[in-house]
Amino acid sequence: MLDRFSAFLDGHTQVLLTTHENPDGDGVGAAIALAVHLKTGGKEARIVVTPALPENLRFLDPEGWIEAFEPDGAHRDLAAWPDAWLLIDASEPHRMGPLFAAFEGTKAHRACLDHHLKDAPKGFDAEFTDPTASASTELVYDLVRPRIGGDLPPVMAQALYAGLVSDTGNFRHSNSTPKIHHAAADLIAQGVHPARTFNALYQTATPAKLKLFGRSMGGLQLRDEGRFAYVAVTLADLLACGATHEDMDELVEEPRKLKGVEVAALFSETTDGRAKVSLRSRERVDVNAVCRQFGGGGHRLASGAKVSQPLEVFIAQVEAAVLRQIKLDIV
Repeated sequence: MLDRFSAFLDGHTQVLLTTHENPDGDGVGAAIALAVHLKTGGKEARIVVTPALPENLRFLDPEGWIEAFEPDGAHRDLAAWPDAWLLIDASEPHRMGPLFAAFEGTKAHRACLDHHLKDAPKGFDAEFTDPTASASTELVYDLVRPRIGGDLPPVMAQALYAGLVSDTGNFRHSNSTPKIHHAAADLIAQGVHPARTFNALYQTATPAKLKLFGRSMGGLQLRDEGRFAYVAVTLADLLACGATHEDMDELVEEPRKLKGVEVAALFSETTDGRAKVSLRSRERVDVNAVCRQFGGGGHRLASGAKVSQPLEVFIAQVEAAVLRQIKLDIV
């Protein structure tokens, strides 16, 4: 797959790199590392995200390469710029959110690079997926490392390490494979600082975020004798705390800390009126199977979905699906 991906990159000169809406450390880290790789090879590369680069990821972009999507401004003609458009860390075009319309209208060669469990990707001219990989940054690391004999450029090394940290929960989750640890050790040996990376990613909470966590956990719900725990965040909750959707990052991990919980969920309302869920499994329950029932996906132990339904209705539907899956997966 990586040989095909390398040939794809070699065959284009202006590459637009995007990731899913509300970008995370893995998508951003992979995009920055690829941009360094492409620019070093004499190609033009741009990174566009929507709605913006999260505050805790800005340290990954010291050159200011990442552009926040402005459909009615600077990016009105974005679709005409690239000869290749690469969606990173997702294999469903609609996950680009507001960028989807431009993606749909481009004449560029469209492709995806992803590690999530998904049916055969649709809407692309080429797809490069490997669900056995722990992160999209792992795929980029595997691409660039053999091609660079000495140390990687510092910006690339930092971006790759942050992506690995982000998608493995700082190497706590079940996708923290020996291979990932070897890659992390290599990047640390090249000068990446683990403590600084952790602090930048996870130690930047605002008072509004902590208020939101407290308000949400005050409404904690337990089902199935404590095996399923969830919290919900409404737009009214965000307003009351002075918080943003970005402040919900890592909130889903709080219910999973409870003893006996097999599946944790964070339900939320989006600004466009949809309902969203993020599911996390401790080890035994396949939450990807649950989210696929609602058009979502991800990993076996970490998945999500978004639907056009009232939040209360969606909570009831997901709750029923989770309880069925618990019975299937836990004897």
